[in-house]
Amino acid sequence: MPEPRQAPRKGLLADLNGAGNGFVLLEVLLAMSLIVGVWMALVGTYQNLALRNAQEESKRAQLKKEADAFEISEHVRASITVASKGLSHESSRVPSRNRAIPVASKPTSQKQR
Repeated sequence: MPEPRQAPRKGLLADLNGAGNGFVLLEVLLAMSLIVGVWMALVGTYQNLALRNAQEESKRAQLKKEADAFEISEHVRASITVASKGLSHESSRVPSRNRAIPVASKPTSQKQR
């Protein structure tokens, strides 16, 4: 009895058993190289951002120290000038009035006879 002939295989089974394996291997290698390339670019970008963030934080800390030193020196200067004038409750940045404030209820242009 002759055995029936099998129909030619098409689809996945033909690719897995035949010469199509080289093409699948090439696709896998290409996909892996793309993934590794993107990963390396992202790592480089992350390191750059982390370095910039650290530099900005050090600049902020330095500016805060300088601002604190300035405020302390202004406070000391103000307390010295207040102590020398004898004024205890005057703010250091508000100019003081040395003259009386005129009363607005009296008219100033009346002639007296």
